[in-house]
Amino acid sequence: MCGFSVPRNVIVLVCVFLLFFTGARASADSAPVVRSVDFYPSGAKFTFQMDTDNADKSFEFDLPGAFTGESVRCLTLVKVTSLKVDTISVKQSPPDELLALKKNVDEAAREVSLLDGRKAALTRALEMLSTPSGASGDGNENAPYSGTLADYLEYVANSRKMQTDIYAELVDVGMSLLKAQEVLNERREEYEILRSEIERKKPQTPGAVIKVRGTVSSPTRLLFEARTPAAGWDVGYEMEMDSASGDIAAKMSAVVWQKTGVNVSGTLSFHTRQPSSSVSPPEILPLTVAIRALQSDKKLSFATFSDLPLPGYSIAGAPAAMAPMDSEYIEALAPPASISTISNVTVQGKGEVDGDGNQTRINLGEFPIKSVPVIISIPERNREAWIVASVDEVPPSLLPGTAELSVDGASTGRTVIPGAAGQIRVPFGMTSRITAKKEPFVSASGSSWTGKGVRSDGYTLEVTSGMTAESEITVLDRIPIPTIDKVVLEVKKIDPEPSERDRENRLVWRLNIKPGETKKITVEYTLRYPGDETLEYGN
Repeated sequence: MCGFSVPRNVIVLVCVFLLFFTGARASADSAPVVRSVDFYPSGAKFTFQMDTDNADKSFEFDLPGAFTGESVRCLTLVKVTSLKVDTISVKQSPPDELLALKKNVDEAAREVSLLDGRKAALTRALEMLSTPSGASGDGNENAPYSGTLADYLEYVANSRKMQTDIYAELVDVGMSLLKAQEVLNERREEYEILRSEIERKKPQTPGAVIKVRGTVSSPTRLLFEARTPAAGWDVGYEMEMDSASGDIAAKMSAVVWQKTGVNVSGTLSFHTRQPSSSVSPPEILPLTVAIRALQSDKKLSFATFSDLPLPGYSIAGAPAAMAPMDSEYIEALAPPASISTISNVTVQGKGEVDGDGNQTRINLGEFPIKSVPVIISIPERNREAWIVASVDEVPPSLLPGTAELSVDGASTGRTVIPGAAGQIRVPFGMTSRITAKKEPFVSASGSSWTGKGVRSDGYTLEVTSGMTAESEITVLDRIPIPTIDKVVLEVKKIDPEPSERDRENRLVWRLNIKPGETKKITVEYTLRYPGDETLEYGN
């Protein structure tokens, strides 16, 4: 942890406060150095380093309100004679850039207002000139005109000239108003963009500051620890599979964020377990039992990729990889550096995480995974088949996380990796080269037959290969499983016989299919039950 390097080696926290607050003290002690950062699934622990060299042996510095005051503690307390930590409220003030933009918006709004008023005045003037009322000059605009013809003609001529001049000015004012409105809209948009960006990047709890102060027995170097809930990380993977060999190139990353207002960089530590806020000894409670209505809770479900009995199978004739993996490159991949204890796994990676809340991906390492590619078709679920990687030897560094998947250079989707827990099956997407369909049972009479207390049913499956060579396809389906003794299942026909049939009547066929070939599976069965009852199916 002591090897934590900071290219921006001094985090000037006072800049954060000057951006959002006024009244925060800015002194030499207000700039501690970030020594190390430990990220947890929710939260982070920062270790700060500060040298005290004041003649009065006192120190004081501020932390953003994103940290919790009760978590601040001195790791070199033996040298501290007094320590006080307070959470104080501070006045928020917008930064100068935002104030300057607000001033520009106000100026543009005033210009629009003036032009709008001028336009209204000109429009009113035109309305007044539209009638000769009041031309006699007696001050009564509603009085009938009583002057001479010559005066009237002169009045009309002057009115028309004034109207022409006003029309021209009105057009100019209208054009200026449109331009001024455009400027106002642009400035408002620019202001809102910057305001939203500043709001988004504010540290969590921006109206608070953690003030740390105390005295030391002698000038010395102090280490302080502070925790924040405004941080977190998760595991992310990028996995590229070669469909011909099954080789998987995996890159593990930390998807990390923190919104403290403090930018950090260097070697960062990522922990899989969240520290407990309180620890108490476990206890065992009494086990109670009562009578309830008898009912069956047994349900049918599809076999998942993780619980399928899939030994190693190859996909003959799989399409050639767009970018075949180099075996020398696979051997040269650097695995993640991890430290495992009985309660936690810690991985480390180098990178930079800004304190504005944006997600950052930090590469934790790369490693190869050997797998056997399997094609699985579930006609009832989807017409296309799945490409599944069967992994028997899970790398010890594999942690639970979300993986971005690709096959032969093409993106295929996203899945959740369960972590290093024995054998795993990873679905890598779907292939349109293998298609299947499921049709309901059709008897000689043309339909399923249902009589009193008897139901004859079934289905057919058709699987077609579009591969370039013969391929083995794993097909999954099911037949009903009675959950009460009153219902009896009698299997009439399953052709061909399934390779696997489990206790819940889930069926597995492994079919070798040639290019362009279609193979058919037929399943027929009968259900017998009391004639006065109705069958109910459930998943």
